Amino acid sequence: EQLASQLNTNLEASVKARTQELYKSQQQLSRILETMAEGVMIVDVNHKMTYANKMAQDFLSIKENEYSLGGYHNLKWQTYKLDGEPLAAEEHPIYLAMQTGRAVYDFEIALQADGKQVVYLSVNAVPIYDEAKKLTGGIGTFVDVTHRRKAIQQKDDFISVASHELKTPITSLKAALQLLDRIKDNPGTHLPKLIEQANRSMTKVSNLIEELLNASKITSGQMHLKAQLFKLTDLIKESLLGANEAFKSKLRVEGDLELTVNGDPNRIEQVIVNFINNSIKYAPDATVVEILLEQKENVAKVTVTDDGPGIHPDKLPHLFERYYRVDDGGAQYSGLGLGLYISAEIIKKHNGEIGAISEFGKGSSFWFTLPMG
Repeated sequence: EQLASQLNTNLEASVKARTQELYKSQQQLSRILETMAEGVMIVDVNHKMTYANKMAQDFLSIKENEYSLGGYHNLKWQTYKLDGEPLAAEEHPIYLAMQTGRAVYDFEIALQADGKQVVYLSVNAVPIYDEAKKLTGGIGTFVDVTHRRKAIQQKDDFISVASHELKTPITSLKAALQLLDRIKDNPGTHLPKLIEQANRSMTKVSNLIEELLNASKITSGQMHLKAQLFKLTDLIKESLLGANEAFKSKLRVEGDLELTVNGDPNRIEQVIVNFINNSIKYAPDATVVEILLEQKENVAKVTVTDDGPGIHPDKLPHLFERYYRVDDGGAQYSGLGLGLYISAEIIKKHNGEIGAISEFGKGSSFWFTLPMG
């Protein structure tokens, strides 16, 4: 009897220890799941949700007691294919994993949760089996890849824009060459005009290719500077050589005309030309374009201001992003969307700052700073 009592006591202690150990493991697993950066969702064999961790709840806009609201679709959220078509339940990655018995990896879907913007998720899913190898449900983990999806879309848009931008001058060049070929035996008065047209087209192609090469150098870290002391007014004069006379008549250079800086003059000229080209392109009816040169403590500040239509506040934060192109009121502007991005990277490499200020309808100011000479 004493032995039986001792065995019972030992058994109780063992069960208690194992229960505590199991509880501790469950608590640890729960803490891991609740602090994961990925969403975790578990469904039963009927494809009803039985668990969603904190991140999954945030994605789906649900509370902890709302698991039973649905499975792959719900009044609070909807899932879509990448082309915007609704994603049927039988096409959901967790459903596919349960049906096929195989894991599904990096399956991208779009999620529209209650009151939130569309996000893109990469889903991994596996089926769940019990000890008898009977299917009991499925588990999916998902991570927000909206930035990745937007980057892919930007790249696709850029390729489309670049193709169009290159095709236009090449078509013009081809037409000029064909006409030159026709009149080669009797050039007449058309020759100078056709040569000018061909040169303009070649210059545009050359500039586009130069932008692409500069963007590539920046991405690969191959843009190197050849710094030297130079006077900003001298550089501005060189920058304006290609500008038309009508634009030059609007231009005013003000401030400290003796300002000297330390930098790569060729790269800084690119920045100034980009700023000037922006004024020509987006503010063609501006009455005045001012370039202001100032000394601010130990840096030189260059500001290009026009009294054109200005830039919408929503667009200002994106101006220096790669591939970003402004199109106000449906107007189509030429360009690859690389000019201001390249300008920003050049100024950063000089340890300077760059920015834009604009009041919609009242003009814009683009500025940058450089170390003093």
